Amino acid sequence: MFGKEKKSAVKAETVSAPAAPAPAAKPVESVESPQGNTVIASDVRFNGNIIATGMVYIHGKVYGNIESANGMIKIMRNGYVEGNIVAREVAIDGTIIGECHAEVIDIQDHGKVTGSIVYQSLAIKRGGEFCGQAEIRAGASNNVVDLAPEKGELPAAPAKSPLQEVAKSK
Repeated sequence: MFGKEKKSAVKAETVSAPAAPAPAAKPVESVESPQGNTVIASDVRFNGNIIATGMVYIHGKVYGNIESANGMIKIMRNGYVEGNIVAREVAIDGTIIGECHAEVIDIQDHGKVTGSIVYQSLAIKRGGEFCGQAEIRAGASNNVVDLAPEKGELPAAPAKSPLQEVAKSK
């Protein structure tokens, strides 16, 4: 019953047919996996560097550099990073001590940045703090435009700086 094999008394003859040609092997296409999320939880202290391709959420403490060149890094309200950050976009509602390089940097209500930032677009909301050096990334567009003169008015002459006035008087 259990584990016993029954032997068949009748033997079947096997006839071999000519083998059909095997189908041509298709080349394996590389499939790009979707970008994943990286989360450092609030009770985690991470020592080391993080290199990611997607979104990075920091709720805990990171002592090291974080890079997500084409992604976004969010430092959440109690998040803390001591190191350098490189990303396409960075949103800060926690604390960063170090350098931050991104196209877009958004320092939110509880965000604190101490160090240097390099950006194309910067927003600091009321309550956000920044202490350090800021540099606009090369290639950033200047959003400051001159007002067009009204009809019949001559364009205003460029204002002279106080240094030009002092140099002229000598």
